[in-house]
Amino acid sequence: MTTSNTTALYNKLIELFEASDEKAAKSFLAQHVKEFPEDIQKKIVFALFEDALESKADTDARVAEIQQEGLDAIKSIEDKENTFKDKQKISKLRSLLGL
Repeated sequence: MTTSNTTALYNKLIELFEASDEKAAKSFLAQHVKEFPEDIQKKIVFALFEDALESKADTDARVAEIQQEGLDAIKSIEDKENTFKDKQKISKLRSLLGL
C-alpha cells in the first residue's frame, strides 16, 4: 500500500462526500476497502455494518408502524360497523314498537 494510493483513495472519497453523494461514497468504500491500510479497513467495515444495521432497524420500525396503522384502521372499521348494526337494531325495534 503506497501513500500516494491511499491519498488518491482519500481524495476520491472526499470528492464524493463534498458532492453529497452518500450512496456513491458507501459504494466506493465497499469496492475499495481492501486498498486502504488494515486499521482503516476495520473501521470502514464496522461503519458499513453499523449503517446496515441502522437501516434495517429503521425499516423494521416503519413496518411495525404501518402494521399498527392497519390494525387501527381495522378496529375503526369494526367499531363503525358495530355502531351501524346497533342503529339498525334500534330502528327495527322502534318500528316494531310503532315509535
